[in-house]
Amino acid sequence: MVKEFDFLWEYLEYWAGVDRDYTAIKFGDKTISYGELKDSVDALASAFLSLGVEKGDRIATVLPMSPEYVYTFLACTKIGAICVPMDVRYRIAELRRFLGHAMPKVVVSIDIFQDNNVRAILEEIKNEIGSPEMFFLNSEPSFYELLEEKPLKKSVEQSPDDDILIIFTGGTTGVPKATLLSHRNVISMAVGELRSILGYLGREERLNSLIHLPPSHVGGTTELLAVGIINGSKMILIDHWRPDVVIKELSDERIPFFGAVPTMFALVFSFAAQNKIPLPPVEMLVTAGEKLNPEMLRRMMDWCDKIGIGYGSTETSGFATFSRPEDDPDKFTEGYVGVPFEGVEVKIVNDSGEELEDGEIGEILVKGPMVSKGYFNQPEETEKGFEDGYWVSGDLGYMKGGELYIVGRKKEVIRVGSYTVLPSEVEEVAMKNPKVAIAAAFGAPHEVYGEVVWLAVVPKPGAEIDAEEILGACKRELADFKVPKKILVRDSIPLTRLGKADRIKLKEIILQEIS
Repeated sequence: MVKEFDFLWEYLEYWAGVDRDYTAIKFGDKTISYGELKDSVDALASAFLSLGVEKGDRIATVLPMSPEYVYTFLACTKIGAICVPMDVRYRIAELRRFLGHAMPKVVVSIDIFQDNNVRAILEEIKNEIGSPEMFFLNSEPSFYELLEEKPLKKSVEQSPDDDILIIFTGGTTGVPKATLLSHRNVISMAVGELRSILGYLGREERLNSLIHLPPSHVGGTTELLAVGIINGSKMILIDHWRPDVVIKELSDERIPFFGAVPTMFALVFSFAAQNKIPLPPVEMLVTAGEKLNPEMLRRMMDWCDKIGIGYGSTETSGFATFSRPEDDPDKFTEGYVGVPFEGVEVKIVNDSGEELEDGEIGEILVKGPMVSKGYFNQPEETEKGFEDGYWVSGDLGYMKGGELYIVGRKKEVIRVGSYTVLPSEVEEVAMKNPKVAIAAAFGAPHEVYGEVVWLAVVPKPGAEIDAEEILGACKRELADFKVPKKILVRDSIPLTRLGKADRIKLKEIILQEIS
């Protein structure tokens, strides 16, 4: 039975009370118990209050997924501050824009990540982002001195609808939006996800879990970290995505489930094959973010016969739908992404906002306890993105007997004359070729048709792709207007922060190269 509390810090207190010595975090060679985690969070919460942080103030982090991020995020939930996680790979333009929008009162940061001198950037832009108090992991003023504060004895009075998180949406649809998420949003989503996973596994217990996505993405902070805290899991943290580390940790820690977008699965499969490493035993694979092509589904089924798939976004705190253990996985290749969580409403509408019947393709709208109230200090974006409590997704899909199917993004749809082409239709044909690792289709400008289809493909390690072979397959399987007019074989294509093919960025890069 999944416990239900109003606040994430209550889950931490509960599990610390059940067993103080149970391991909460493993990070490299370091382990931290639930009792130690609670003590650090309480001390940090007290330190933030002594710095003058009040409910609703923003505390930004520029940290990888690490114990220090977990402390900071949970301390924010205890005092009603809003955590604003930044990616450690962000450079000056991104940090200036995002932190200048959030105007944090406190920033907790790593000094340097790989070749990115984060401290130097923050010092340069400090006056532009509200002159926050700044603390660092490896230099003065030291973050660790904050953990020496006397622990907070009583949390700040809050409502479940108070906001605790700002996640900036990925940049694939224009200017990033600062999505506000509340206690209720995060917990309702995480409880729904955890119940789905436990249902697939057929048991109720504390699970070891892999936290391998960045804090700045909803997948890292809510779908993985928040789920782990609610479950009282032993959480294995990875500071940046690496297929070799993922495979090793899944094996060493006997983690029962692994979640990733299809592109990440492709990278894991390629690494394992190239290095002749067996895939570790798992009981369940979880995916989301895009339609599964038949080849990817086959490779996933070869690894593990239990596969769960869901649909959601930053604005829904993560998942809003999830598949059921009894579902036929073959439906995943049709775009099936599960049924709505309890209390969630999904409807499909046309361009006029009229609700469509089963089987009719239109825009997906989602309403429920995990849906954000809107964007931080972006009233125009909030007005466009939310309607009568529904999040307006920009995704195309249809309902069939209470089940949701996705077909693509409105902005990624390719318009060839009067015809509509979904990128996934073309990509699925290309992915049937055993030499193709990743495929991404997009619309290129055309003076007669408006747009025509172009396709970029990345070969698997050691393979050579024959573009004519792929073109022939497209001609055999697709209507003529869907057949790519150009096939580009590339060493790599840009990915979103969650590892999905970034078709919009790819299009920008290729058109710029050609011009």
